Amino acid sequence: MNRYHTLIIASVLAVFISGMMAVRSTLQKRRFDRTVNEALRTSEGYDQKFIDMVNRLENELALRASFSYIGRKDPMTGKERIVVSNPVFEGRRNYSRKSSAKTVTTTPAPEVDSVKLTAIIFDDEKKLYTAIVMVGERSFAIEVGDLVVERRIITISNERVVMEDDTTYYIYEITGRREKRNKGDTAAQ
Repeated sequence: MNRYHTLIIASVLAVFISGMMAVRSTLQKRRFDRTVNEALRTSEGYDQKFIDMVNRLENELALRASFSYIGRKDPMTGKERIVVSNPVFEGRRNYSRKSSAKTVTTTPAPEVDSVKLTAIIFDDEKKLYTAIVMVGERSFAIEVGDLVVERRIITISNERVVMEDDTTYYIYEITGRREKRNKGDTAAQ
């Protein structure tokens, strides 16, 4: 009977151990599933926070491109930035002697240039100037050698951007002043 007694004890232990292993594997699977679900919830929250941050950045850049950023300490980099101000179009004032009212007549507007300089940024690490220009409603970050509206950028400095096409130099200053010079004039660069 001693021999059967040992077999019965071994069988009971085998059933008990297999039951414990089944319970352990079930608990591990539940713990794994819980961890995965928490990670997914956390990453979804992180993704939404990232999307919100990108949306805020896009809104800030849109505001700056529409000239509402007047130049001050940049909240993103902590550096002082200068932004181009809209040039004020000054007209001639004519005073009529027949009436006491002032009449203001403006000189004819120069031909419309779709390019507007909005900012010049200097990268301290790369020692490189990047200019932000708007062409119509689109904003572009440009560097020397890039093409914008079939004009090649030849220089970008702290105060101005110079572009050229086949016949003309286009000069855009940080103060908002614009100038066109024929290629024969070498003072443009």
